[in-house]
Parts: sequence; C-alpha cells; structure tokens
Amino acid sequence: MHHNVSAPPLSTPARRTLPWPILLLLGVIAVAISVTGSWIPSLWGDEAASIMSAQRDWGSLWAMLGTVDAVHGLYYAFLHLWIDVFGASPFSVRLPSALAVGGAAILLARFATLLAGRGVGIVAALLFATVPRVTYYGTETRAYAFTMLLVIWLLFVLVRLVARRETRVLPWVGFAALFALSSVVFIYTVLFVVVFAIIVLMMRPGRKVVLRAAVWSALGGILAVPVLIYAYLEREQVAYLHSRDGLTMSALFETPWFSQQLPALIGWGLILVGLVLAILARVRRGSDAAWSVRLRALYRPEDPALPGVLTVAIPWLVVPSVLLALGTAVTPLYSPRYLAFTAPAIALLMAVGLVAVTRLLRARWLIPILVVAVMLGSLPTYLGQRTPYPRNGGVDWNTLSETVAAHAKPGESIIFDQTAINARKPRLAKYLYPEAFEGLKDVGLKTRFDQTDGLWDKAYSTSETIKRLDGAQTVWLVRAGERFSTDRAKSDAYVTELEAAGYTATETHDLHRSILVRYELTR
Repeated sequence: MHHNVSAPPLSTPARRTLPWPILLLLGVIAVAISVTGSWIPSLWGDEAASIMSAQRDWGSLWAMLGTVDAVHGLYYAFLHLWIDVFGASPFSVRLPSALAVGGAAILLARFATLLAGRGVGIVAALLFATVPRVTYYGTETRAYAFTMLLVIWLLFVLVRLVARRETRVLPWVGFAALFALSSVVFIYTVLFVVVFAIIVLMMRPGRKVVLRAAVWSALGGILAVPVLIYAYLEREQVAYLHSRDGLTMSALFETPWFSQQLPALIGWGLILVGLVLAILARVRRGSDAAWSVRLRALYRPEDPALPGVLTVAIPWLVVPSVLLALGTAVTPLYSPRYLAFTAPAIALLMAVGLVAVTRLLRARWLIPILVVAVMLGSLPTYLGQRTPYPRNGGVDWNTLSETVAAHAKPGESIIFDQTAINARKPRLAKYLYPEAFEGLKDVGLKTRFDQTDGLWDKAYSTSETIKRLDGAQTVWLVRAGERFSTDRAKSDAYVTELEAAGYTATETHDLHRSILVRYELTR
C-alpha cells in the first residue's frame, strides 16, 4: 500500500463522461420500460402493507412501527406524503418505483462511463432497465427500487472521494449521511461496509485515505443503529419472508435478478465471457497485440487513481449475496428479493461482457444488435409481469373488486374469508380498491388495521360474524381460493353457518383465485 500519495485531480476526459441529454434519455427509457403496464397487475400483500401503512395518520403509523416494519418506516412516511398529493391508484403508488429505476439508470450510466467508457455506460443503463427483477421492482409499491438507486450513488461517491484522495470533512460527512440513509431505507445496505473495504483497498490510495474511508463508513453504519435494533427486535414478525426453498441454485443464481431461466442463461453467459476476456487481457498485458490493448483499455481506466470496472462490480455483486447466504446458516436472512441492490452490478458486468466481445471483434456496430438481443431474451418475462395476476400465486383483488362493484349494492353485507395468511386475506382488496366496496357492511370486521399497532385488521370468528348479520337480506361471501386458504374446513364453515342461518346461495363468481358468492335470506 502506498503511504505517501498526493491528491491528484480526477481526470474525466470526454470518453469518460456522458452528455446530460443522453443521460436523461436513458433515464426516460428506463422509466418508460418500468411504468408501461404497471397498473395492470393486481396489487398484492406486500403492497397492501405499504399502502395501508402509508394511509394511517402519523400517530397510528408511529405506533405500528414500534411493533412491526420499523425497517420500512422511512418509505412508509414518504408514501404517506405521496398519496396525499397523488392518490392511491395502482399507477400512482407504483410510479415512484419507476422513477427510482430511471434515476438509478442515469447514475449507473455515469458511474459505468467513469469506470469503463461511454459504451459500457450506455449499455449498462439499457440492460439494467430490462433486467427482469428491475422491471418487477419498478412496478412494486416497495422500497427496493430506491435501494438500487442509493447503492449506485453510494459507490459512485465513494470511488470519486477515494480517487481524489479527498481530505475535506464535508464531502465525507455527505458520504456517511448517504450511507446512513441507505441503511435506514434498507437495513442490509450495512453489508456494503465490506464492499467499501474491498474497493478502497484495491484502489491503493494510501493509509490516510483508507483510514478516512473506514472511519466515515463506520460512522454512517452507526447512525443507522437505532433502525437495526428495531429490526432485530421485530425479526420474528417477518421471519416467514425469508427463502422457504433454501439456498437452491435457482434461489442463488436465477431468482434474485432474472426470474426465469432464459434471461439467467443470457446474463451469466455475458458475465462469464467478460471475465474470461479480462483474464486473457491480464495474461497478455505486456503484449502489443491490438486486441489485447483494446481489452485492457476496457478493464483498466487511463486514470490510475480510478479502480477497474471489475474491481467495483464483482464485490458489489458477490459480497452481499455471500454474506446473506452464510448468515442464513445461523438465522434466516436470505431472500432473493433482498439482493435488489446488486441488480445494477449484474447489469454492469453484463455490459462489460457485451462490449468486450465487440472490442475483441472490432465490431462496434454489433453493440446495438446484441443489446436488443439481450432485451428480447427478457421480453417474455417482462410481458408476464404485466398480466393481471402475476404476483403471490395469482392474487386477483383487481378482478374481485371489479366484480363486487358490478354486482353488489350499497347497504348489502359482505363477509371476507379469514382462512388465508395475512398477506393473502381477501379483505385487503377493500383497502386497495376502496371504491368497489363503498356502502357495503363488513360484518366480520372487529378492529380496523389503523386502530391497531400491527399491520392488519382484527376480525370476528366465523360464528360471531354470522350472528352480526342481524337479518340482512343479501350477503356477499368472499372466499379465498383453494391455493390460498390454509384451512378448508374453516373456510367451508362460512358456507355451513350461512346455510344454517337461513341463507341460500343465489349467484357465484369463480374468479382467478377468489370466489364471490351472493346469499339471500330465504327463511
């Protein structure tokens, strides 16, 4: 390690920057890809947690965060303000994630251009915008898209500070604050302390800069400690979210980024090609062969203060994945969705592989053709994400709500089956698509969610619910489908008790997963 290194200016020649019109165009493309069709899929359980939490008053939200979901508190607060202004339609509540994807694409383009040139910057942004998990998170009312944006920003800031041998306090304070913010938005961002360490040490900036980076990284992590403590105390509330299928090859190499096999094969193929060519370029680093010179220029920037693109991208991708996988041996930590913040690294490595091939072949004209080919590989997955029922086993609350609105009349009673897990209970449709249920009497509701310190409603038992009908002439029963109900006997009890109380089924709507039945009092 060098111990006496001056603070050189960070050179950014034209080929290491992108004009703002191009950056903005890349951002617009990324937003357009994510936002298109975002209103089509049914809202589902995770989004219900976000939307319902955001619609609480501030006092109710604070009370809830004291028992569950403190780790999402900042996002819920943001969404509360967003809904106040723009409403809670599916398009509206998903739009912030699409905008975050656009911002992430712009930052990734800038960062990748700095490290590896304009070609890699543009390609990385385009591939990022079409990585299947990115197009999924860009249409979800959760904070994952924001974590991608924040992590790109963090690494960009860190690399520039270290490359400049920055000694001023204020820029490092900004870095620490950004790290703390990122860790509050998503607690596993603290794992990037290890990523930071690897990148900084590989940059060899001198002992003083290494120490400075270590101190400010640690401070940023410490600032997030209160949320980490809450997360630990509330861990049992969300233990079910962790990977149920174990650390399978699919859970490790396909689901976190690609969702399906074809885009995974294309993605990992490009990454493998890029790594092989990097090894060849390194083996032939003393060679004057034109192909070797072209590849070395890709993998190593002219400015010696900057790290190579692989020095950043490989730790970014590998370290969080490995740490979560290893941690799962002790306590449940690993879930493919938690690796959202590594999706930009996947896109960056794919871009490097793609551009490396065109440099080796001296065929720059191949770049747009290969980019389009990679995008087409993800197209079936993308289109599948924008069907009405792609999430959580086929949740169909959009269709359920439309059917209720078309057939039920104000003043009639409605009963929601309680036998599904909380995140699949059909009553959630009432809060996600409220217009459809206006004027209906929810006789099974005991305590509304926003009157509790938990995420969900409290409901009466089946027998209590039937008694509360109090002679209602028309009752609608919303049953969870076969795949959703965790206890069919209890689900069937609604039918049995309604019939015992004198009700007869007169109309049935078999939906994608839900069943809507109309009952009339006949005696």
